[in-house]
Amino acid sequence: MATGIILAGGASTRMPGEKAFMEVGGRRVIDIQLQVTGGLFTEILVVGNAGRMESLSVYRGGGVRVVEEKVSGKGPLGGIMSGLELSGSEENFVMACDMPFINRDAIVFIMESLTGFQVAVPRTPEGLEPLYAAYRKDCADVIGRQIGSGNLKVTDFYDEVLVNYVRWEELLGFDPTGRLLLNINSPEDMRKAAGIVGEN
Repeated sequence: MATGIILAGGASTRMPGEKAFMEVGGRRVIDIQLQVTGGLFTEILVVGNAGRMESLSVYRGGGVRVVEEKVSGKGPLGGIMSGLELSGSEENFVMACDMPFINRDAIVFIMESLTGFQVAVPRTPEGLEPLYAAYRKDCADVIGRQIGSGNLKVTDFYDEVLVNYVRWEELLGFDPTGRLLLNINSPEDMRKAAGIVGEN
């Protein structure tokens, strides 16, 4: 089986508090993610920096391991590399901690799309979604070289690996609303997410 990797991130410049403890509809987003992905992975890694290990420990247990980034201050790319290096699986699914409407069937489909590739990433009309994507463990070496060069753009290493670009239309088959990729980066996003929860 594969490993799930949740990038716990840090403080948001546009949102109060820490993203790792953000709540939607009275529930922490990471708790929602853990419920949706329950039983899907061998284990789930919650990746954070050294200063957040104690606070993130609330998520530990039940197949969830809280792990420290092996490199700090390198943004999401450093989180992906750390998660891959600490994973015990060849196949991994990476997700950001600010996505409350992830879809289990879509994750399975993206993981299946990894066969024969090193990355399987959704391509939407707005661009690529590298923080809701599948990665093989061997991507860590390529990412490490990119970080070493000072380049922290998440998708730039794609030129050096085999990538399967998952069509947006295929993911809409699992969630016609397209909410599965909604992430919360601002108070406006939070109001939108709360409104969606209120509808259901």
